[in-house]
Amino acid sequence: MKKIISIFCFLIFFFSNSQNKVIVKNWTSYVQAIDVKGKEKWNFRLSAKVKKENDNGNNCGIWCRIDRSDHQQGFFENMYYTTKVTNEWKTYEINGRIDENAQILNVGAFASDNGDFYFDDFKLEINDGKSKKWLALPLKNSGFEESLKIERNWDEGVVAGKNTHSRNFTIETSEKNPFEGKKSLLIKGRNIIGSMAHGKFVDCNGIKLYYETYGEGEPVLMLHGNGQSISAFMNQVEDFSKKYKVIIVDCRERGKSTYDKNVELTFDVQVEDLKQFLDKLNIKKTKILGWSDGGILAILMALKYPDMIDKIACSGANIFPEGIKDDYLKDMRAELTDLIKNNKDYKNDRLIDLYNLDLKYPNLKYEDLKNIQCQSLIIAGDKDEIKTEHTVKIAESIPKGQLAIIPHSSHYVPEEKPDLFNSLVINFFENK
Repeated sequence: MKKIISIFCFLIFFFSNSQNKVIVKNWTSYVQAIDVKGKEKWNFRLSAKVKKENDNGNNCGIWCRIDRSDHQQGFFENMYYTTKVTNEWKTYEINGRIDENAQILNVGAFASDNGDFYFDDFKLEINDGKSKKWLALPLKNSGFEESLKIERNWDEGVVAGKNTHSRNFTIETSEKNPFEGKKSLLIKGRNIIGSMAHGKFVDCNGIKLYYETYGEGEPVLMLHGNGQSISAFMNQVEDFSKKYKVIIVDCRERGKSTYDKNVELTFDVQVEDLKQFLDKLNIKKTKILGWSDGGILAILMALKYPDMIDKIACSGANIFPEGIKDDYLKDMRAELTDLIKNNKDYKNDRLIDLYNLDLKYPNLKYEDLKNIQCQSLIIAGDKDEIKTEHTVKIAESIPKGQLAIIPHSSHYVPEEKPDLFNSLVINFFENK
């Protein structure tokens, strides 16, 4: 059996305790938690006034999530993914049902990427399902008239009481044209990759791909995951651009890139997108860093266009759907069924495409991987959504494969442990 190289223990111990408390990501949330015990099976509706400015096409929205007593997630909806907010105050509403065993209903504001995102006049109402009467469930500081620092009823993050700060965002009250009263909530996003002024579009395979470049030197193409965009690599660009020319691209139907509604979203069609993309940029050979679905694309590029690929590093990749852990697959199938069932006005079409992509593809076999010629680093968290044995088998099946399982980490290793992850991949790329 060929040699599999894992992470050195000293590297793990050194970096596992050195992560910054401030999170670097392209989104943030502001949340309030409401006790809904005893209201199981009641209907609820959450509404708020929302608008955006200086957004360059980026979006925001309201969201809510039920936390159950069995520590499982219940109802969840984030309008960011389905509804485009405008530059004028409008009312947006989420309707749902409180799950059995529900304890907490989290309600909040969500903003992504660069822009000024305004929220005002949050309202929460419940109904027992038997009468037509809706009862107000009061939210504290719902119009943001009080100081956010004094009235700590809202928390940054997605879990009330567990505050996490996103470095590129500020959250404050604003007196600039509130919907009512004297103030509204303002979430500002600044200097976030994926919506920078120097970004460009290139025509490829019948669509337009959006990309940004950073640094100089040998090219490194970074490919994001299923529901992500190039801003997923906010924790990587700075370190990698010191040594390489970093090229980050929104894959079709994600971020700012377009898509053809008449063409099924598959990995094969995306591989052809990327081949044409590299040709348009006159890149003859590149290293690829791929995360999740981006790792799948890196593997497929190495198989189909070996002369174009120098090395690949793949985090959280699988080569067939059953490589995903069974409980995650079960949840994905249930969520897809729900999306299809509730696809009024076709608002869920994009999400349905993304779920189908991972539930139907790719369909490689382990023996296919013996044809990968380049050095390949296969990475996963020890608590990844991908089965550990699947990750190990992928690395074993590639002739020049290396394996790194990151302890105390999930599918989001590049975000959770960026210092360790970046050092690991850069050392792999640098090692001749």
